[in-house]
Amino acid sequence: MSNAVPPASAGNTVIQAGHSHLDYRADIDGLRAVAILPVVLYHAFPGMLPGGFVGVDVFFVISGFLISGIVWNALAVGDFSFARFYANRILRIFPALLTVLFTLYVAGWWLLMPVEFAHMGKLIAGGVGFSNNFLLWLEAGYFDKASTLKPLMHLWSLGIEEQFYLAFPLLIVILWRLKLSALPALIGLALVSFALSIYQVGISPESAFFLPQYRVWELLAGTLLSWQYRQGSCTGTTLLPTPRLADAASLLGLALLLCAFFLINAESKFPGWWAVLPVAGASLLIAAGKEASVNRLLLASQPAIFIGLISYPLYLWHWPLFSLDMILNRQFVTDPTLQRGLLVAASLIASVGTYYLIERPIRFGGRRRMKVAGLCLFGLLIAYVGFNTYSRQGLLFRTGWVFRYPEIVRPLITYRFDDDKYFRSGKCHLRVHQGAEGFDDSCLRTDKGREKAILLWGDSHAAQFYPGLVTVFPDIDLLQQTAPGCQPILDWDVPGFPACRAVNRHIFAMIEKVRPDRVILSSRWLGIDQEEKIIATIRKIKDAGVREVIIFGPVPRWHPNLPEALTAKFRQQAFTTFPERLSEGLDADKRVIDSRLAALASKTGARYLSPLNLLCNEAGCLVRPAGDDFGDAVMAIDDSHLSPEGSRYLMRLIRNANLL
Repeated sequence: MSNAVPPASAGNTVIQAGHSHLDYRADIDGLRAVAILPVVLYHAFPGMLPGGFVGVDVFFVISGFLISGIVWNALAVGDFSFARFYANRILRIFPALLTVLFTLYVAGWWLLMPVEFAHMGKLIAGGVGFSNNFLLWLEAGYFDKASTLKPLMHLWSLGIEEQFYLAFPLLIVILWRLKLSALPALIGLALVSFALSIYQVGISPESAFFLPQYRVWELLAGTLLSWQYRQGSCTGTTLLPTPRLADAASLLGLALLLCAFFLINAESKFPGWWAVLPVAGASLLIAAGKEASVNRLLLASQPAIFIGLISYPLYLWHWPLFSLDMILNRQFVTDPTLQRGLLVAASLIASVGTYYLIERPIRFGGRRRMKVAGLCLFGLLIAYVGFNTYSRQGLLFRTGWVFRYPEIVRPLITYRFDDDKYFRSGKCHLRVHQGAEGFDDSCLRTDKGREKAILLWGDSHAAQFYPGLVTVFPDIDLLQQTAPGCQPILDWDVPGFPACRAVNRHIFAMIEKVRPDRVILSSRWLGIDQEEKIIATIRKIKDAGVREVIIFGPVPRWHPNLPEALTAKFRQQAFTTFPERLSEGLDADKRVIDSRLAALASKTGARYLSPLNLLCNEAGCLVRPAGDDFGDAVMAIDDSHLSPEGSRYLMRLIRNANLL
């Protein structure tokens, strides 16, 4: 996991009860140490601290507390300025962040494959724009295995905090100027966000984890603490009425955090109810005040303060180092525990250097306007470079990484797929932004006669068969109507692709009009649970005069993709020839889908073709087409799309077995 935005969130300040100025609390810095160390330990040694990732939730509470104090105190003395507020945020966040992003880009230039480098470029641009939580939400869950291969995965939490910083000051200023109490609004927002989090974690854990509306209650918990301090009704620096109660609160707060670190794990429905543990624990420690026993003896100790001061650069550095190690899979020592220990040490060294040599000199001192302007320009430059790298598919012209590997591996790195040519994108295979009107009339032309016509219907996993079908079966008249994400199921709203219902209705209308001899249905088959709708679709196709419906099952799916799986295999054990088959990284769920589709086809009289049965056996699945005419090609271009050569090879197998 990767969480939180440690100290970037505010300065090392906190409101003193009943006063308009800010007063330093060393225990808050120490609380940052209690938050960051479990996060680092969780990433380095996951079995040691299964719930260490909730340290980010502690940071959320701290951030809400400190930022609220800064805003309210500035308003109280009539000195609040949006320009000054955001300038301070830039000076606080950008120096360390841009240092890490720039360093990673340089490292990625030399170490990563194009697909890896392209993804890093996207997250670099998103990191500057504080939008990585949205980008990662669209990709996969935080606990997905692929998350370990994303060096900037951890910036999702920075995105949530910065999104809070954009909205919260505006809300408070409006309420302040209208002379309205902020308390009812803050309580209401916190309760709504908490309720939404509990609800959403049950139906979509990924969105509950990454999206700000389900997380803002954690920041607002800190905000409400800050509000209470501002009222001046507390005793000294504590919200508790007596020192004894303050001590009890600090002990209970620490106990709740320890429970969270050890009881919560990757299988827990988090955040939801489980997030109450770290949020309540952090809130109690802050409310207890700096004189409470735990705060005074533990949090305000010099080691804790030191770790707290470097917690932000430590958070930024540690995960990229761990992730790059996993990507490269280089065992530079024989003991993995020692290896991870060395990475932790490297993270600490990098953090100390960043804090003292970059963060502090830029953040403090004169020439603030020049520094802010320079950081903004540098940030825009890095964002542009990252986006350019992503849009240009990882800059295929790079040679530094390629030459680190023998000739046998290089085609995997430099391969480029032309979807316009092989999928007929924008013509017979719609682009994401296109509706059914984007289909070209030529995609349904039957030059060889109706008895030779086969229509290919489905998503990109249907379009992948076009290069093979048109080459290996030249006697058929191949028609194509495919669209991204649109599984060939009538009257079903495909999640994430709202246009699919209309697109599929259009395709079926074309089937009724053209009446091809056969129709091939194929997709990624994520809608296999829509069995009744699939059966109904097949029956409607037959009722339209189509002689035969053929269902193509799923092809092998590799994690994270076949080129990377092969490269990882090479990194582990160098080979002089590619293995014929590979079992590492295969998605076993595809076999389940294959069996269910075969059973479904038998119910309807449709013919079923299983690519898995043709390409895989007990030893694994084919990684390269057999035959000299396929060159250096591999079977798949990514996780589950056949390469043009892979498509041709599969169709040869189908032709030789007289399956089509």
